[in-house]
Amino acid sequence: MSNGNLHSINNSIIDVSGNANIPINFEPNLQQISAESVIQDQQYDNDSWKIGKKYTRKLNLDDEQIEILDKLRFADNVFNEIEFCKIQILKQFLRSIEFFQKNCVPINKAYETVIDELSEIIVCLQYNYRKESLNYKYTYNSVQSEILNHILKLCENSVREVYGIKRKINIDFNYSNPDILYQYNKKIISKLETFLTENQHQILDADYKTNIILNETNTNRWKAKFDLVKEDYSNPLSFEREIFRLTDVNIKNPSVDAIFFEASKFVAGYDKTCALRLYVHYLHKDLNAPKFDRKQLTKTIQKNLFSTNEQLNDFEKILSGFIADRNLEKAIEKVNQIYLPKRKKIKIDHAAIKNIQSQHSETADILGQILNDDYEDENASIKTGKAKDENELTINIINKNSELQISKYLEELNLTDLQKEILDLFEKQSFNILQNDLEEFIKSKNMFMGSTINSVNDSCFEILDDILIEEEDEYFTINTEYYKKLLNND
Repeated sequence: MSNGNLHSINNSIIDVSGNANIPINFEPNLQQISAESVIQDQQYDNDSWKIGKKYTRKLNLDDEQIEILDKLRFADNVFNEIEFCKIQILKQFLRSIEFFQKNCVPINKAYETVIDELSEIIVCLQYNYRKESLNYKYTYNSVQSEILNHILKLCENSVREVYGIKRKINIDFNYSNPDILYQYNKKIISKLETFLTENQHQILDADYKTNIILNETNTNRWKAKFDLVKEDYSNPLSFEREIFRLTDVNIKNPSVDAIFFEASKFVAGYDKTCALRLYVHYLHKDLNAPKFDRKQLTKTIQKNLFSTNEQLNDFEKILSGFIADRNLEKAIEKVNQIYLPKRKKIKIDHAAIKNIQSQHSETADILGQILNDDYEDENASIKTGKAKDENELTINIINKNSELQISKYLEELNLTDLQKEILDLFEKQSFNILQNDLEEFIKSKNMFMGSTINSVNDSCFEILDDILIEEEDEYFTINTEYYKKLLNND
Protein backbone atom coordinates (compact mmCIF):
# COMPACT_ATOMS: atom_id res chain seq x y z
CA MET A 1 0.00 0.00 0.00
CA SER A 2 1.40 3.42 -1.00
CA ASN A 3 1.91 6.28 1.43
CA GLY A 4 -0.74 8.26 -0.37
CA ASN A 5 -3.34 5.63 0.17
CA LEU A 6 -2.35 5.28 3.88
CA HIS A 7 -2.67 9.01 4.34
CA SER A 8 -6.12 9.00 2.77
CA ILE A 9 -7.27 6.21 5.11
CA ASN A 10 -6.04 8.07 8.21
CA ASN A 11 -7.86 11.18 7.06
CA SER A 12 -11.05 9.18 6.72
CA ILE A 13 -11.01 8.27 10.51
CA ILE A 14 -12.93 10.89 12.46
CA ASP A 15 -12.28 11.32 16.26
CA VAL A 16 -15.61 11.94 17.96
CA SER A 17 -14.43 11.39 21.63
CA GLY A 18 -13.66 15.02 22.26
CA ASN A 19 -10.51 14.06 24.29
CA ALA A 20 -7.12 15.59 23.71
CA ASN A 21 -4.57 13.61 21.78
CA ILE A 22 -2.23 11.56 24.03
CA PRO A 23 1.07 10.65 22.41
CA ILE A 24 2.46 7.15 22.98
CA ASN A 25 5.81 7.16 24.86
CA PHE A 26 8.01 4.23 23.91
CA GLU A 27 10.83 5.20 26.34
CA PRO A 28 11.27 3.04 29.54
CA ASN A 29 9.84 4.36 32.87
CA LEU A 30 13.03 4.70 34.88
CA GLN A 31 11.25 5.71 38.10
CA GLN A 32 9.04 2.61 38.09
CA ILE A 33 11.97 0.32 37.35
CA SER A 34 13.93 1.88 40.19
CA ALA A 35 11.08 1.26 42.70
CA GLU A 36 10.72 -2.37 41.60
CA SER A 37 14.44 -2.89 42.00
CA VAL A 38 14.28 -1.64 45.59
CA ILE A 39 11.45 -4.06 46.39
CA GLN A 40 13.37 -6.96 44.88
CA ASP A 41 16.47 -6.00 46.82
CA GLN A 42 14.45 -6.02 50.02
CA GLN A 43 12.95 -9.39 49.18
CA TYR A 44 16.28 -10.92 48.38
CA ASP A 45 18.30 -9.25 51.12
CA ASN A 46 21.37 -11.39 51.63
CA ASP A 47 21.31 -10.69 55.38
CA SER A 48 17.73 -11.85 55.94
CA TRP A 49 18.83 -15.42 56.72
CA LYS A 50 21.27 -14.34 59.41
CA ILE A 51 20.31 -15.32 62.95
CA GLY A 52 20.88 -11.90 64.49
CA LYS A 53 18.58 -10.19 61.99
CA LYS A 54 15.94 -12.91 62.27
CA TYR A 55 15.68 -12.90 66.07
CA THR A 56 16.20 -9.21 66.78
CA ARG A 57 12.69 -8.64 68.08
CA LYS A 58 12.03 -12.07 69.53
CA LEU A 59 15.17 -11.95 71.69
CA ASN A 60 15.21 -8.16 72.09
CA LEU A 61 18.79 -7.96 70.82
CA ASP A 62 21.07 -4.93 70.88
CA ASP A 63 23.44 -4.09 68.02
CA GLU A 64 26.39 -5.93 69.53
CA GLN A 65 24.34 -9.10 70.08
CA ILE A 66 22.97 -8.90 66.54
CA GLU A 67 26.49 -8.69 65.17
CA ILE A 68 27.62 -11.71 67.20
CA LEU A 69 24.59 -13.86 66.30
CA ASP A 70 24.99 -12.99 62.63
CA LYS A 71 28.26 -14.92 62.73
CA LEU A 72 26.48 -18.11 63.81
CA ARG A 73 25.21 -20.91 61.65
CA PHE A 74 23.26 -23.85 63.05
CA ALA A 75 24.14 -27.35 61.99
CA ASP A 76 20.50 -28.12 61.22
CA ASN A 77 19.04 -31.15 62.97
CA VAL A 78 15.67 -32.29 64.28
CA PHE A 79 16.33 -30.80 67.71
CA ASN A 80 17.41 -27.26 66.85
CA GLU A 81 14.82 -27.01 64.09
CA ILE A 82 12.20 -26.90 66.86
CA GLU A 83 11.66 -23.19 67.37
CA PHE A 84 11.35 -23.38 71.16
CA CYS A 85 14.59 -25.35 71.42
CA LYS A 86 16.43 -22.99 69.09
CA ILE A 87 15.47 -19.98 71.19
CA GLN A 88 16.67 -21.69 74.38
CA ILE A 89 19.99 -22.51 72.69
CA LEU A 90 20.46 -18.91 71.58
CA LYS A 91 19.61 -17.58 75.04
CA GLN A 92 22.12 -19.94 76.60
CA PHE A 93 24.68 -18.82 74.03
CA LEU A 94 24.11 -15.14 74.83
CA ARG A 95 24.48 -15.86 78.55
CA SER A 96 27.75 -17.65 77.82
CA ILE A 97 29.12 -14.71 75.81
CA GLU A 98 28.11 -12.35 78.60
CA PHE A 99 29.90 -14.63 81.07
CA PHE A 100 33.13 -14.47 79.04
CA GLN A 101 32.90 -10.72 78.70
CA LYS A 102 32.43 -10.13 82.43
CA ASN A 103 34.43 -12.88 84.08
CA CYS A 104 37.22 -13.92 81.71
CA VAL A 105 39.83 -11.22 81.30
CA PRO A 106 42.35 -11.76 78.47
CA ILE A 107 46.03 -11.82 79.38
CA ASN A 108 46.79 -9.45 76.54
CA LYS A 109 44.97 -6.25 77.44
CA ALA A 110 44.90 -5.27 73.79
CA TYR A 111 41.94 -7.62 73.30
CA GLU A 112 38.48 -6.96 74.66
CA THR A 113 37.59 -10.62 75.26
CA VAL A 114 39.30 -13.99 75.53
CA ILE A 115 37.54 -14.94 72.29
CA ASP A 116 39.33 -12.14 70.48
CA GLU A 117 42.60 -13.14 72.12
CA LEU A 118 42.18 -16.80 71.22
CA SER A 119 41.30 -15.91 67.62
CA GLU A 120 44.63 -14.07 67.33
CA ILE A 121 46.51 -17.04 68.81
CA ILE A 122 44.96 -19.49 66.32
CA VAL A 123 45.67 -17.23 63.34
CA CYS A 124 49.29 -16.98 64.35
CA LEU A 125 49.85 -20.65 65.27
CA GLN A 126 47.81 -22.29 62.54
CA TYR A 127 48.23 -19.88 59.62
CA ASN A 128 51.26 -17.85 60.64
CA TYR A 129 49.67 -14.67 59.34
CA ARG A 130 50.79 -11.29 60.54
CA LYS A 131 48.41 -8.44 61.20
CA GLU A 132 49.87 -6.48 58.32
CA SER A 133 49.15 -9.26 55.81
CA LEU A 134 46.21 -9.15 53.41
CA ASN A 135 44.77 -12.50 54.59
CA TYR A 136 44.89 -11.66 58.28
CA LYS A 137 41.57 -9.85 58.67
CA TYR A 138 39.58 -12.39 56.67
CA THR A 139 41.17 -15.33 58.49
CA TYR A 140 40.74 -13.66 61.88
CA ASN A 141 36.99 -13.17 61.30
CA SER A 142 36.66 -16.73 60.04
CA VAL A 143 38.44 -18.19 63.11
CA GLN A 144 36.34 -16.08 65.44
CA SER A 145 33.18 -17.42 63.79
CA GLU A 146 34.48 -20.97 64.27
CA ILE A 147 34.98 -20.34 67.99
CA LEU A 148 31.52 -18.82 68.37
CA ASN A 149 29.88 -21.69 66.50
CA HIS A 150 31.71 -24.21 68.65
CA ILE A 151 30.39 -22.45 71.76
CA LEU A 152 26.93 -22.63 70.16
CA LYS A 153 27.28 -26.42 69.85
CA LEU A 154 28.24 -26.70 73.51
CA CYS A 155 25.16 -24.66 74.41
CA GLU A 156 22.96 -26.91 72.30
CA ASN A 157 24.25 -29.99 74.10
CA SER A 158 23.52 -28.26 77.40
CA VAL A 159 19.91 -27.67 76.36
CA ARG A 160 19.66 -31.24 75.06
CA GLU A 161 20.77 -32.52 78.46
CA VAL A 162 18.13 -30.45 80.26
CA TYR A 163 15.43 -31.77 77.91
CA GLY A 164 16.48 -35.38 78.42
CA ILE A 165 17.93 -35.92 74.93
CA LYS A 166 20.73 -38.44 75.27
CA ARG A 167 22.06 -37.98 71.74
CA LYS A 168 24.57 -35.13 71.61
CA ILE A 169 25.97 -33.35 68.57
CA ASN A 170 29.64 -33.59 67.66
CA ILE A 171 31.71 -30.91 69.41
CA ASP A 172 35.15 -31.72 68.00
CA PHE A 173 37.16 -28.58 67.44
CA ASN A 174 38.50 -27.90 63.95
CA TYR A 175 42.14 -27.66 65.00
CA SER A 176 44.47 -30.43 66.11
CA ASN A 177 47.51 -28.33 66.95
CA PRO A 178 48.37 -29.23 70.59
CA ASP A 179 49.21 -25.64 71.49
CA ILE A 180 45.90 -24.41 70.08
CA LEU A 181 43.93 -27.13 71.88
CA TYR A 182 45.70 -26.36 75.14
CA GLN A 183 44.92 -22.66 74.92
CA TYR A 184 41.36 -23.35 73.80
CA ASN A 185 40.65 -25.76 76.65
CA LYS A 186 42.24 -23.42 79.14
CA LYS A 187 40.52 -20.22 78.05
CA ILE A 188 37.18 -21.52 76.74
CA ILE A 189 36.22 -25.14 77.44
CA SER A 190 37.15 -25.46 81.12
CA LYS A 191 35.33 -22.29 82.08
CA LEU A 192 32.35 -22.77 79.78
CA GLU A 193 31.57 -26.32 80.94
CA THR A 194 31.34 -25.14 84.54
CA PHE A 195 29.18 -22.19 83.58
CA LEU A 196 26.77 -24.26 81.49
CA THR A 197 26.32 -26.81 84.27
CA GLU A 198 25.66 -24.19 86.91
CA ASN A 199 23.25 -22.24 84.73
CA GLN A 200 21.08 -25.03 83.37
CA HIS A 201 18.30 -23.84 85.68
CA GLN A 202 17.90 -20.78 83.46
CA ILE A 203 16.81 -22.96 80.55
CA LEU A 204 13.02 -22.94 80.43
CA ASP A 205 11.14 -26.23 80.62
CA ALA A 206 9.91 -27.43 77.28
CA ASP A 207 6.31 -26.43 76.58
CA TYR A 208 3.50 -28.83 75.70
CA LYS A 209 3.95 -28.77 71.91
CA THR A 210 7.72 -29.06 72.17
CA ASN A 211 7.46 -32.08 74.46
CA ILE A 212 5.18 -33.84 71.99
CA ILE A 213 7.70 -33.30 69.18
CA LEU A 214 10.66 -34.36 71.31
CA ASN A 215 8.92 -37.50 72.57
CA GLU A 216 7.93 -38.50 69.06
CA THR A 217 11.55 -38.69 67.95
CA ASN A 218 13.05 -39.74 71.30
CA THR A 219 10.86 -42.68 72.27
CA ASN A 220 12.60 -43.41 75.60
CA ARG A 221 12.64 -39.82 76.83
CA TRP A 222 9.61 -40.47 79.08
CA LYS A 223 11.63 -42.74 81.38
CA ALA A 224 13.42 -39.88 83.15
CA LYS A 225 10.13 -38.16 83.94
CA PHE A 226 8.58 -41.47 84.98
CA ASP A 227 11.38 -42.02 87.50
CA LEU A 228 10.61 -38.63 89.04
CA VAL A 229 6.91 -39.49 89.27
CA LYS A 230 7.77 -42.73 91.09
CA GLU A 231 10.06 -40.93 93.52
CA ASP A 232 7.31 -38.43 94.35
CA TYR A 233 4.62 -41.10 94.88
CA SER A 234 2.21 -40.20 97.67
CA ASN A 235 -1.18 -41.70 96.75
CA PRO A 236 -2.72 -43.59 93.81
CA LEU A 237 -4.91 -40.72 92.58
CA SER A 238 -2.08 -38.21 92.21
CA PHE A 239 0.15 -40.90 90.71
CA GLU A 240 -2.48 -41.80 88.12
CA ARG A 241 -2.98 -38.11 87.31
CA GLU A 242 0.75 -37.63 86.69
CA ILE A 243 0.84 -40.71 84.48
CA PHE A 244 -1.95 -39.31 82.31
CA ARG A 245 -0.07 -36.01 82.03
CA LEU A 246 3.01 -37.91 80.93
CA THR A 247 1.11 -39.91 78.33
CA ASP A 248 -0.57 -36.75 77.02
CA VAL A 249 2.78 -35.36 75.88
CA ASN A 250 3.69 -38.78 74.47
CA ILE A 251 0.59 -39.02 72.33
CA LYS A 252 2.71 -39.38 69.17
CA ASN A 253 5.26 -41.62 70.83
CA PRO A 254 4.94 -45.21 69.55
CA SER A 255 6.05 -46.39 73.02
CA VAL A 256 3.23 -44.66 74.91
CA ASP A 257 1.72 -48.04 75.86
CA ALA A 258 4.90 -48.89 77.78
CA ILE A 259 4.26 -45.94 80.13
CA PHE A 260 0.92 -47.38 81.24
CA PHE A 261 2.39 -50.87 81.56
CA GLU A 262 5.32 -49.78 83.74
CA ALA A 263 3.00 -47.59 85.81
CA SER A 264 0.70 -50.56 86.40
CA LYS A 265 3.62 -52.69 87.58
CA PHE A 266 4.87 -50.00 89.95
CA VAL A 267 1.59 -49.08 91.62
CA ALA A 268 0.55 -52.73 92.08
CA GLY A 269 2.42 -52.68 95.37
CA TYR A 270 0.39 -49.71 96.60
CA ASP A 271 -3.11 -49.86 95.11
CA LYS A 272 -4.58 -52.87 93.30
CA THR A 273 -7.50 -51.12 91.62
CA CYS A 274 -5.26 -48.36 90.27
CA ALA A 275 -2.87 -50.98 88.89
CA LEU A 276 -5.69 -52.76 87.04
CA ARG A 277 -7.03 -49.49 85.61
CA LEU A 278 -3.61 -48.57 84.25
CA TYR A 279 -3.24 -52.04 82.76
CA VAL A 280 -6.54 -51.58 80.90
CA HIS A 281 -5.22 -48.25 79.57
CA TYR A 282 -2.05 -50.05 78.49
CA LEU A 283 -4.14 -52.60 76.62
CA HIS A 284 -6.13 -49.78 75.01
CA LYS A 285 -2.94 -48.21 73.60
CA ASP A 286 -1.51 -51.60 72.68
CA LEU A 287 -4.61 -52.48 70.66
CA ASN A 288 -4.14 -49.30 68.60
CA ALA A 289 -0.44 -49.98 68.01
CA PRO A 290 0.81 -51.52 64.75
CA LYS A 291 1.75 -54.66 66.67
CA PHE A 292 -0.41 -56.11 69.45
CA ASP A 293 1.99 -57.27 72.19
CA ARG A 294 -0.29 -57.72 75.22
CA LYS A 295 2.47 -57.90 77.80
CA GLN A 296 1.63 -59.96 80.85
CA LEU A 297 2.21 -58.89 84.43
CA THR A 298 4.67 -61.10 86.29
CA LYS A 299 3.36 -63.97 88.40
CA THR A 300 4.55 -62.21 91.54
CA ILE A 301 2.49 -59.13 90.70
CA GLN A 302 -0.51 -61.26 89.75
CA LYS A 303 -0.38 -63.04 93.10
CA ASN A 304 -0.32 -59.67 94.81
CA LEU A 305 -3.25 -58.37 92.76
CA PHE A 306 -5.51 -61.42 92.92
CA SER A 307 -6.03 -63.22 96.21
CA THR A 308 -8.53 -65.64 94.65
CA ASN A 309 -8.93 -67.33 91.29
CA GLU A 310 -12.35 -65.71 91.05
CA GLN A 311 -10.78 -62.24 90.99
CA LEU A 312 -8.30 -63.31 88.32
CA ASN A 313 -11.06 -64.85 86.21
CA ASP A 314 -13.20 -61.72 86.57
CA PHE A 315 -10.34 -59.54 85.35
CA GLU A 316 -9.66 -61.82 82.41
CA LYS A 317 -13.33 -61.58 81.45
CA ILE A 318 -13.13 -57.78 81.60
CA LEU A 319 -10.09 -57.77 79.30
CA SER A 320 -11.71 -60.18 76.85
CA GLY A 321 -14.84 -58.05 76.75
CA PHE A 322 -12.79 -54.90 76.22
CA ILE A 323 -10.86 -56.44 73.34
CA ALA A 324 -14.19 -57.35 71.76
CA ASP A 325 -16.09 -54.06 72.17
CA ARG A 326 -13.23 -51.54 72.76
CA ASN A 327 -15.42 -49.76 75.34
CA LEU A 328 -12.77 -48.26 77.63
CA GLU A 329 -15.19 -46.52 79.99
CA LYS A 330 -17.17 -49.72 80.51
CA ALA A 331 -14.02 -51.74 81.23
CA ILE A 332 -12.74 -49.18 83.76
CA GLU A 333 -16.10 -49.19 85.54
CA LYS A 334 -15.99 -52.97 85.90
CA VAL A 335 -12.40 -52.88 87.16
CA ASN A 336 -13.42 -50.43 89.88
CA GLN A 337 -15.87 -53.02 91.20
CA ILE A 338 -13.65 -56.08 91.02
CA TYR A 339 -12.57 -55.94 94.68
CA LEU A 340 -15.96 -54.96 96.09
CA PRO A 341 -17.72 -57.56 98.29
CA LYS A 342 -20.09 -59.71 96.27
CA ARG A 343 -23.44 -61.12 97.34
CA LYS A 344 -23.23 -64.85 97.35
CA LYS A 345 -26.08 -66.70 95.70
CA ILE A 346 -27.22 -69.68 97.75
CA LYS A 347 -28.28 -72.66 95.68
CA ILE A 348 -30.12 -75.51 97.37
CA ASP A 349 -29.26 -78.95 96.07
CA HIS A 350 -32.43 -80.90 96.83
CA ALA A 351 -30.92 -84.18 95.71
CA ALA A 352 -28.04 -83.77 98.15
CA ILE A 353 -30.48 -82.97 100.95
CA LYS A 354 -32.49 -86.12 100.30
CA ASN A 355 -29.30 -88.15 100.21
CA ILE A 356 -28.18 -86.79 103.57
CA GLN A 357 -31.62 -87.34 105.05
CA SER A 358 -31.62 -90.96 103.99
CA GLN A 359 -28.11 -91.53 105.33
CA HIS A 360 -28.91 -89.95 108.68
CA SER A 361 -32.43 -91.12 109.42
CA GLU A 362 -31.40 -92.15 112.91
CA THR A 363 -30.06 -88.68 113.59
CA ALA A 364 -33.33 -87.21 112.38
CA ASP A 365 -35.24 -89.44 114.83
CA ILE A 366 -33.05 -88.30 117.69
CA LEU A 367 -33.62 -84.71 116.62
CA GLY A 368 -37.37 -85.27 116.75
CA GLN A 369 -37.14 -86.66 120.24
CA ILE A 370 -35.08 -83.71 121.41
CA LEU A 371 -37.55 -81.25 119.95
CA ASN A 372 -40.40 -83.01 121.74
CA ASP A 373 -38.77 -82.82 125.18
CA ASP A 374 -40.62 -80.75 127.74
CA TYR A 375 -37.71 -78.40 128.38
CA GLU A 376 -37.50 -77.23 124.76
CA ASP A 377 -39.79 -74.61 123.28
CA GLU A 378 -40.99 -73.82 119.82
CA ASN A 379 -38.55 -70.88 119.48
CA ALA A 380 -35.54 -73.19 119.28
CA SER A 381 -33.63 -73.06 115.98
CA ILE A 382 -31.42 -75.71 114.47
CA LYS A 383 -28.05 -75.19 112.78
CA THR A 384 -26.52 -77.90 110.70
CA GLY A 385 -22.93 -77.93 109.60
CA LYS A 386 -20.30 -80.22 108.22
CA ALA A 387 -18.44 -82.30 110.76
CA LYS A 388 -14.87 -83.36 110.37
CA ASP A 389 -16.14 -86.61 108.93
CA GLU A 390 -18.12 -85.95 105.75
CA ASN A 391 -20.52 -88.75 106.70
CA GLU A 392 -21.41 -87.05 109.98
CA LEU A 393 -23.98 -84.33 110.50
CA THR A 394 -23.38 -81.83 113.27
CA ILE A 395 -26.51 -80.38 114.83
CA ASN A 396 -26.41 -77.33 117.06
CA ILE A 397 -29.60 -76.27 118.86
CA ILE A 398 -29.66 -72.64 119.83
CA ASN A 399 -32.39 -71.21 122.02
CA LYS A 400 -33.59 -67.98 120.46
CA ASN A 401 -35.67 -66.76 123.40
CA SER A 402 -34.50 -67.89 126.82
CA GLU A 403 -36.91 -65.54 128.55
CA LEU A 404 -39.92 -67.48 127.26
CA GLN A 405 -38.49 -70.80 128.45
CA ILE A 406 -40.74 -72.52 131.07
CA SER A 407 -38.94 -73.39 134.29
CA LYS A 408 -38.33 -77.10 134.85
CA TYR A 409 -38.79 -76.82 138.61
CA LEU A 410 -41.56 -75.34 140.72
CA GLU A 411 -41.41 -71.57 140.89
CA GLU A 412 -42.12 -71.50 144.65
CA LEU A 413 -38.85 -73.32 145.32
CA ASN A 414 -36.93 -70.21 144.24
CA LEU A 415 -33.94 -72.32 143.28
CA THR A 416 -30.73 -70.62 142.24
CA ASP A 417 -29.01 -71.50 138.97
CA LEU A 418 -26.41 -73.52 140.82
CA GLN A 419 -29.08 -75.47 142.74
CA LYS A 420 -30.86 -76.26 139.47
CA GLU A 421 -27.58 -77.43 137.92
CA ILE A 422 -27.00 -79.77 140.90
CA LEU A 423 -30.47 -81.30 140.51
CA ASP A 424 -29.90 -81.68 136.75
CA LEU A 425 -26.61 -83.39 137.47
CA PHE A 426 -28.33 -85.89 139.78
CA GLU A 427 -30.89 -86.62 137.08
CA LYS A 428 -28.18 -87.34 134.51
CA GLN A 429 -26.37 -89.61 136.95
CA SER A 430 -29.54 -91.62 137.79
CA PHE A 431 -29.79 -89.80 141.12
CA ASN A 432 -26.54 -91.28 142.46
CA ILE A 433 -23.32 -89.22 142.44
CA LEU A 434 -19.96 -89.96 143.97
CA GLN A 435 -19.23 -87.53 146.75
CA ASN A 436 -15.84 -86.68 145.22
CA ASP A 437 -17.44 -85.89 141.84
CA LEU A 438 -20.05 -83.64 143.39
CA GLU A 439 -17.44 -81.93 145.53
CA GLU A 440 -15.28 -81.25 142.45
CA PHE A 441 -18.27 -79.85 140.56
CA ILE A 442 -19.26 -77.51 143.40
CA LYS A 443 -15.65 -76.35 143.85
CA SER A 444 -15.53 -75.47 140.14
CA LYS A 445 -18.30 -73.00 140.95
CA ASN A 446 -16.19 -71.55 143.78
CA MET A 447 -18.60 -72.82 146.44
CA PHE A 448 -18.33 -75.13 149.48
CA MET A 449 -19.95 -78.55 149.19
CA GLY A 450 -21.53 -78.78 152.66
CA SER A 451 -23.23 -75.40 152.65
CA THR A 452 -24.38 -75.83 149.06
CA ILE A 453 -26.06 -79.22 149.72
CA ASN A 454 -27.70 -77.84 152.85
CA SER A 455 -29.08 -74.89 150.84
CA VAL A 456 -30.71 -77.31 148.36
CA ASN A 457 -32.24 -79.36 151.17
CA ASP A 458 -33.51 -76.21 152.90
CA SER A 459 -35.15 -74.92 149.72
CA CYS A 460 -36.98 -78.21 149.14
CA PHE A 461 -37.91 -79.00 152.74
CA GLU A 462 -41.24 -77.18 152.75
CA ILE A 463 -42.44 -79.15 149.72
CA LEU A 464 -41.06 -82.54 150.76
CA ASP A 465 -41.12 -82.20 154.53
CA ASP A 466 -37.95 -84.25 154.41
CA ILE A 467 -34.30 -84.10 153.33
CA LEU A 468 -33.81 -84.36 149.57
CA ILE A 469 -30.08 -85.15 149.25
CA GLU A 470 -28.80 -87.87 151.52
CA GLU A 471 -25.43 -89.55 152.04
CA GLU A 472 -25.10 -93.25 151.35
CA ASP A 473 -21.59 -94.69 151.69
CA GLU A 474 -19.46 -92.89 149.07
CA TYR A 475 -22.47 -91.48 147.23
CA PHE A 476 -25.03 -88.77 147.49
CA THR A 477 -28.51 -89.95 146.54
CA ILE A 478 -31.94 -88.48 145.84
CA ASN A 479 -35.24 -90.27 146.20
CA THR A 480 -36.85 -90.30 142.74
CA GLU A 481 -40.34 -89.79 144.17
CA TYR A 482 -39.13 -86.70 146.00
CA TYR A 483 -37.54 -85.43 142.79
CA LYS A 484 -40.81 -85.76 140.85
CA LYS A 485 -42.56 -83.58 143.41
CA LEU A 486 -40.13 -80.77 142.59
CA LEU A 487 -40.92 -80.75 138.86
CA ASN A 488 -43.29 -78.33 137.20
CA ASN A 489 -45.82 -80.51 135.43
CA ASP A 490 -47.60 -77.65 133.60
